[in-house]
Amino acid sequence: MIEKVSALILLTFAPVALGVAAPLCGANKVEAAQSAAATGQPTDYLSPQNSVETQTKFSEEEIRVPVSIPFATEYVDDPEAEIGTEKVLQEGIDGQRTEVYLVKHWYGEETERSLLDVQITEPQKEVISRGTKIIWRDLQTPDEGGLPAGRQVLKYWRKLRAWATSYDGNCLGCRGKTFSGTPVTYGTLAVDPSVIPLGTRVYIPGYGIGKAEDIGGGVKGNMIDLGFDDVSKGWWHAQWTDVYLLE
Repeated sequence: MIEKVSALILLTFAPVALGVAAPLCGANKVEAAQSAAATGQPTDYLSPQNSVETQTKFSEEEIRVPVSIPFATEYVDDPEAEIGTEKVLQEGIDGQRTEVYLVKHWYGEETERSLLDVQITEPQKEVISRGTKIIWRDLQTPDEGGLPAGRQVLKYWRKLRAWATSYDGNCLGCRGKTFSGTPVTYGTLAVDPSVIPLGTRVYIPGYGIGKAEDIGGGVKGNMIDLGFDDVSKGWWHAQWTDVYLLE
């Protein structure tokens, strides 16, 4: 938003009654006397018939141009809070940089712009506490692929909500091997290592247990790609699911 403070320069000459003594001589005296007799006006004054008024087409104004300064975010590790939990310790507030200009116009068109001042309000950073403490929990699982026969209890240290898709090693441009050098097969998982470290065993309900051994350009953040020998024969459909990181 641009704030404007306008000022118009106006020069005006108001009508005035002029009384000018005009010395007369010779024939002019006769002509003046005859004119005075006809009009009834004194012969030593001249009365102007027109007045003059002048307006300038220059104008100037001050404008303010504000620009937002985004706040930064700082994370602080909390060893007493469970991993995956976050708490805002300080709210972030955007700052603002305001440039003040003097703008001159001629017939409404800008002709000159001069920077008068720069005013800055610094942003306030956001501070977030991030838990790092590992707490082990038990998960009762059903009988499904990747697990021994019967129900069993798994121990996990972190639960995520992730968008899960499926893939195999036969896609165009694929070489059939993971980033870790192992074959792409059922139980292979492609992950974002900043979220799920490579080498981590992972349980996905409806799929079973896999191991994070691969990465992918399209796998970022809370995303996971579930490996199959032949994805055309797989049963997994892209969906949000719970993901459990195991011991």
